[in-house]
Amino acid sequence: MKCCSLILVSVCLFLQFSAKSQEDWSLKKDKNSIKVFTRKTKNFKVDEIKVECEFDGRVSQLVAVLLDVNKHYEWVYKTTKSQFLKKITDTDIFFYTEIQAPWPFENRDLIVHMKMLQNSNKIITIEANNVNDFMPDKKHIVRVRYSRANWIITPLNNKKFKIEYRVQIDPGDGVPAWILNLFIANGPYDTFLKLKEQIQRPPYLNAKFSFIAD
Repeated sequence: MKCCSLILVSVCLFLQFSAKSQEDWSLKKDKNSIKVFTRKTKNFKVDEIKVECEFDGRVSQLVAVLLDVNKHYEWVYKTTKSQFLKKITDTDIFFYTEIQAPWPFENRDLIVHMKMLQNSNKIITIEANNVNDFMPDKKHIVRVRYSRANWIITPLNNKKFKIEYRVQIDPGDGVPAWILNLFIANGPYDTFLKLKEQIQRPPYLNAKFSFIAD
């Protein structure tokens, strides 16, 4: 009986430790109301990223920027090309993006399937995951085979909203993971700083959608 009790206690302690380890985020950058966290995860050499921030504006402004994929290169870090590919619905699309890699490594590209949903509390969730069979690989560009990104966008009022963004990516062979992990917070911070400015630009400032409630 004592043996069973010890086993049960050990299992409980292990589960608690595992849960804690999975949420062991490390704050890497905290500036301009943008926080960037990273953590080690099993089966991935490149750290997982989390961004938390609050922006002035309406959620429709952010949605307008995210859906305007041909302009992603204006604000997404190191993106050299972004192109709309296919629309399933207003909130379900495919797009292509190419990312500049540091010399002497080859650029990366990926096809993203982005789906958006707003619940009755006006909270928007977005999944932006790669797909591998949408179009052929390109010469001299490494195709990213795994990328998972999630957004949770919460309106605080009609003039401010909160974002939690998480992404896990395997950039493929070439660039050593330890180099990427050294500077991994720079890209997300730069991206969200530019996104903060992008949503205030005239094309997005007065954006409204029938499928999004501010």
